[in-house]
Amino acid sequence: MQQEFQEQLLSIVRDESESLIEYWLEYFSDEEKNEQYRYYDDFLGFFEECIATGLNSKSDESQALKHFLIKLQEVIGVDRFFNFQDSVYTCFLKFPILRRLDEVGKLSYTTIQPLTAFFEAMTSSLTLEIINTHKKFQTQSVEELSQREAPISEIWEGIMMVSIVGTLDSDRILKIIDKVLENLEQKTTRYVIVDISAIFDMNSETANQLIKLSNAIHFMGTSPLLTGITKNIAKSLTHLDISLGDVKTFSTTKQALMQVLGNKIG
Repeated sequence: MQQEFQEQLLSIVRDESESLIEYWLEYFSDEEKNEQYRYYDDFLGFFEECIATGLNSKSDESQALKHFLIKLQEVIGVDRFFNFQDSVYTCFLKFPILRRLDEVGKLSYTTIQPLTAFFEAMTSSLTLEIINTHKKFQTQSVEELSQREAPISEIWEGIMMVSIVGTLDSDRILKIIDKVLENLEQKTTRYVIVDISAIFDMNSETANQLIKLSNAIHFMGTSPLLTGITKNIAKSLTHLDISLGDVKTFSTTKQALMQVLGNKIG
């Protein structure tokens, strides 16, 4: 960026900030103006430092501006930020500055080009970072949900517990089986207590999936124990004439644990 233009731009941003803010507020309703006044005033503070470094989009000052805009996006919302006046919020930030340059007769290709290049680079970098952050958040959310939907813990030496919450279908049971078997490979386990007290609906499909899980545990040389057999679950199994095979069942985890610790299960 030419030294002369850099000085002109610094002068406008530093000395005419009130005029720039007034131009910016024309995009907003009266209810929004106080809030947007603060946002644009803060933006100008960051942007002034970017001008001082020659509008280098990779400078530390530009990174600071980008992080400010990311936080601003979180405040005003992603929809508002990326659908502002049928464009992206950041694209409009330069317009008050261009307007002022035009008023003082300094608007030309040589002044528009570095400003446009800077804001386009800033918008692209900002958009990519927000997208990657959202993808990372979604991945973490899926992983966290996977941990929550069937949490596994060692409740006693050699005794593992799996709690199943919600519904149980063929896709979900495969994930749970993989998770249980992975834990069984890593630890010496004699018993796996499967708590089904929080299963929403007990039907023949659910029962078949529980048998698959129990068989997988048994094939690893470990004894499966089914707990959480409530009155309603027992009624459903009886009414549907469903058998859980040789799987040992208990109404509570405490009962199963007492049996195991008492060595009463052969």
